[in-house]
Amino acid sequence: MVSESELCEAICLGVVRALRDERQRQGISMEVLAEKAGLSKGMVSLVERDLRNPTLNTIVRLSRALDMDLGRVIKSSAQAVIPKKLRKQT
Repeated sequence: MVSESELCEAICLGVVRALRDERQRQGISMEVLAEKAGLSKGMVSLVERDLRNPTLNTIVRLSRALDMDLGRVIKSSAQAVIPKKLRKQT
């Protein structure tokens, strides 16, 4: 069975990938996204390359800068990693 910590990490990774994919879809550079989100380009790069675990505040800033519905992104990421059986129990 997967631990709670592993589930959280997998969901976070899914959220970060969705943010990166949306940035690329919009054709926005990391530098522009960083400026819009009030973060450094280095932080955005570290988060996107999975070298830094973002805080919730960082994730919120990035999702707002990309005009994304963060709740939907989190739900989608959770559904991708949590087996259907377990979702029905929670």
